Amino acid sequence: MDETEIDFRHLFGIVRRQIKLIVATIALVLAIAVVAVFSITPMYSGTTLILVDPSRKNLLDPSNISGSSSTDSARVESEVEIVDSDAVLLSVISEKGLITDPEFGVKLGLRAKILAALRIRELTLPTGQDALGVVLSRFKSNITVSRRGLTYLIAVTVRSENAARAAELANAIAETYIRSQIDSKISTTRESRDIIQRQLIDAEKAVVLAEKAFDDYIFGNVNSFVTATGRSDLADLRNRINELTSERSSTESRVADLRQKLQGNDYQTLAAELENEAVAALSKQRADLQRALGEAAAGSARAVNLRQELEKIERNLAVEAETALSELQASVGDYDKQASTLRRDLNTAILGSNLPADTLAQIYRLQQMARNAATQYQALLARSQTLETESALQIADSRVVSPAFPPTGPSSPKVMLILAVAGLFAVGAGFALAFIFENFIGGFTSEEQVQAITRLPLATVVPRHSATTAQHSVSDALIDSPLSMYAESIRRLRATIDNTLQANMPPPVDGRPRLGFVIMMSSALPGEGKSTMSLSLARTLALSGASTLIIDCDFRKPSIQRHLNLEPSSGLVDFLVGDIASDDLLQSIVKTDEKTSLTAIVGARRSDVPTDQLITQERFTRLVQTARSRFDYVVLDSPPIEPVVDGLYLAKYADVITFVIRWAKTPQRLCVHSLQRLAQTKAEHCRIMTLLNQQEGKIGYYSAYSDYYSE
Repeated sequence: MDETEIDFRHLFGIVRRQIKLIVATIALVLAIAVVAVFSITPMYSGTTLILVDPSRKNLLDPSNISGSSSTDSARVESEVEIVDSDAVLLSVISEKGLITDPEFGVKLGLRAKILAALRIRELTLPTGQDALGVVLSRFKSNITVSRRGLTYLIAVTVRSENAARAAELANAIAETYIRSQIDSKISTTRESRDIIQRQLIDAEKAVVLAEKAFDDYIFGNVNSFVTATGRSDLADLRNRINELTSERSSTESRVADLRQKLQGNDYQTLAAELENEAVAALSKQRADLQRALGEAAAGSARAVNLRQELEKIERNLAVEAETALSELQASVGDYDKQASTLRRDLNTAILGSNLPADTLAQIYRLQQMARNAATQYQALLARSQTLETESALQIADSRVVSPAFPPTGPSSPKVMLILAVAGLFAVGAGFALAFIFENFIGGFTSEEQVQAITRLPLATVVPRHSATTAQHSVSDALIDSPLSMYAESIRRLRATIDNTLQANMPPPVDGRPRLGFVIMMSSALPGEGKSTMSLSLARTLALSGASTLIIDCDFRKPSIQRHLNLEPSSGLVDFLVGDIASDDLLQSIVKTDEKTSLTAIVGARRSDVPTDQLITQERFTRLVQTARSRFDYVVLDSPPIEPVVDGLYLAKYADVITFVIRWAKTPQRLCVHSLQRLAQTKAEHCRIMTLLNQQEGKIGYYSAYSDYYSE
């Protein structure tokens, strides 16, 4: 319980002492955060949700085929990368004209403007691929594409300075992705179709070659079949097939010749060769109209009517001729059907005949080759037609399930979150700086810290104590409150100094009386309570019955006379500069404390000569020697070490140096520096100890044994 209470008091003490630093740090960090938050351009986020269906989709095959969960997950992750790919984003950039967009388009950045202002680089906008790359990079930095957990949902989020623009671009990315997915499936299907169509050409040739090989073998060996079987009808079938083939060729040639005459408007020859009554009648009417038109006067009404009638007859003639040619062309198909029927009859008759085994085997082999070629051709043709149909019936595997809508508020900056985080950081930074300043930069806050850093013994810790009135000194507590913690800490200092002197001072030789001890009170900086500690120590020595003299050696800012409520005296300075003879020393400059038996040599004003010269003269040495011979203790209240060098010259007279450190105020670096300088100038037998002054709170043994003290 006691340790917990001590820790909290210690922390509260740090906060109280460094409250200004903490408040200033919090205010500065919050001010920076507020300025930063309100200087950031608000950004709006539009999010589109896309659902990916990993099953295969085919409108010609209603059954859907799904993969395993692992392959589905990999498929969704792949689609995420496709949505975020440069190809999709470049399509959106081109479609939405983002090259010239004021937010995402090509523009000069701050870095380019600075370089141009410093004449390091010319102020030019990028063009071509460089401009496209800049826009793509800027656009991509404002896009987030992610999968929602382990679902099949992909979230496409676009950030923009304009709410409607953010939603528009998010939807555009989703639409472009789905459209590219369909285009990709169509392209893949058409590539497959093209490959199969190239194979169809070879398959068709194979069918023709297989059929031809079979027919050539049959027709080429009919005579041998007749001889082997004795069936003369086989030869008759072959001859009939040849006749049909010849008639077909003749008819086809005739159709081609007549169609050429039709295209050349040679209706008279066409009518003669077609032998069609309708065509012949129309041809005769045409000839009569042409003759009548030749007899009519040019430009007359009769000529115009005749010409119109002639054009009508020619149109009818062309229609009738085309009809007759179509009928003639249909007869070609009849020849093919008859020839095909006869071929089947011939093949059946041959296969049903009693032929040698090797001949039948050869026939079956050629027949099977023809069937296989036809089957393969039919399969390729069917697949080609299916792919052609599929290319027109492709649907996307993904769809938009939730389009983006313009957001009602900005997504960044998150003002409250940033300010909350900044507030927490500010409080943490304030306390951290307070702790650093308290323990590493500002001063000492514990006994262990003093001993660890100075590597010197700590004589005592003096608690903070305030004078009751402005006319009283803090050292009056030794008389007014002899059982207080303050008075006890000074007595602890006296005991520590006595033990140190007895342990380190050599005994007198030749039976001479022991001279008095010189105790020097020093500090690094002014205002650390050094004079108060000097007077308090001198008074407690006097109260213990020892004859004690205190000398105010701070010739620049003397203060002992104020603490003792004595009249100021310039006698010490006058003596040191030679204005007072040594015989008149005690009568002129020595004063007596009204509350104790303490003797004091006080000051009165700032010296007009360099103060170090006063201390280094022989008169000051004689003063100290005289004081040693007449007093048990001589306390030297020295000036601070860092501002002036006087204390370094005083150190050689001291038997013990008590270095005053003010709680949480004396900088550690200056403290160590001052102690190092004292260690270089002190006498060899002199010991240096530290004193931690004005400790706040009841800490350590004062708290543990508070019942022993009274104020």
